[in-house]
Amino acid sequence: MRALLDTGVWFRRYHRLPMSRVLRQYLDGVTEFYISPLSVAEICYKWSRGKLPQVPDPASWVPESLENFIMLDLSPQAALQAGRWPWAHGDLVDRSLAAMAADTGITLVHTDKVLRDLEGFPQKWFKNVGS
Repeated sequence: MRALLDTGVWFRRYHRLPMSRVLRQYLDGVTEFYISPLSVAEICYKWSRGKLPQVPDPASWVPESLENFIMLDLSPQAALQAGRWPWAHGDLVDRSLAAMAADTGITLVHTDKVLRDLEGFPQKWFKNVGS
């Protein structure tokens, strides 16, 4: 089973932060993990703005966190789709990850309540811990 992890799921999994039992079990069944460089950029952006104060500099842990992942780049077709979807969802990283899932057929695994209700891409939504 192949899965494209969204930024939050990748981050929580690597740092062994709380996540739902159902999500953890699902991830145990994944045979191929994919990640986007956009998720790396998103984590670095959040960290540099103080939104992840308990986390060390991403330069110290991101390379190791990407081991056993296949890097999935944003194709021109997916970029077009991300920008053209008539969604109110304004997060460009989320839109791009969804478009990458649509372009490749790889399931996007996420905890985003807004994405959950959108169509046009393979997805698996899980309740976020604390929500």
